[in-house]
Amino acid sequence: MKLLLLVIILGCSCLYSAENLRIIYIIHGDGNYLFHDKDGKALNAAGRILEQAKLNAENINRGEVFIFYQKPAEKFLFFDKDDGEFYYYKNSELISEETYSRKDADNFETEAGLIKKYSEDKSFSKKNILLYYGHEIPLNDSSGYHNSYPQKVFGINIFADGLGRIINSLSNDEKFNLIVLSTCRNGNENFASVLSLFTNYLIASPADIHLSYMDSGSLISLIENTNSIAQLSEEFARSAFEKLINSTHTEISINLYDLDDGSITEFYRAPEFGIRKKESAENSE
Repeated sequence: MKLLLLVIILGCSCLYSAENLRIIYIIHGDGNYLFHDKDGKALNAAGRILEQAKLNAENINRGEVFIFYQKPAEKFLFFDKDDGEFYYYKNSELISEETYSRKDADNFETEAGLIKKYSEDKSFSKKNILLYYGHEIPLNDSSGYHNSYPQKVFGINIFADGLGRIINSLSNDEKFNLIVLSTCRNGNENFASVLSLFTNYLIASPADIHLSYMDSGSLISLIENTNSIAQLSEEFARSAFEKLINSTHTEISINLYDLDDGSITEFYRAPEFGIRKKESAENSE
């Protein structure tokens, strides 16, 4: 009887944890994301991020994961092919895999609709984490962000409007707990001010970031081993920073913004070439 009671308690605990987490990946792959690693090997950053997102989704067994991959547009004969891929996982199981068109949709309209379609409507809030991978989001709305649709306008206001659409598609949630911008030069006061309306914590780089790529491989273990969004956010930023400094010689700068109290935690390493190498050579003479 005691054993049965223990199983019931553990089962309820796991169920609550599962229903209290939601992760959303938006991967902007409609650009030039080719890079070379330290060994000179050519790799596609967007493709790697997609595979990592899937791997995480397959191993996060206590919540739901939405993955959106915005890829370059293609045609079949005279017809436009879908240029968006969507994956929905629940408790590590792939529930839906679909394609969609981005051509006539703006401001994450289609993405928000798919989230609303599949996300479960519960009476309590979930912990919401959104990770956006792409090039620098312009401060002023401008064209040219999407290779396939150079006429489309994009910028912080459109991005923020899209975040609002996504939040409105979620039940009983007013903000994200954490937004990760794996983009260049979006870690600044302007973005922090605008995004404070949509999230409690923001991770972003105030400088160029190698590959526009913050590694999310640590997400699974962090979710399991941290006790709060504040701790998870700091450890995620630290893990992404450490992985970047081990894969490049360039400057690495990642900031964690606590948008509730205005504090900033900075992770910074100067470039390992140029002035630093010159100084080392001068010091050795």
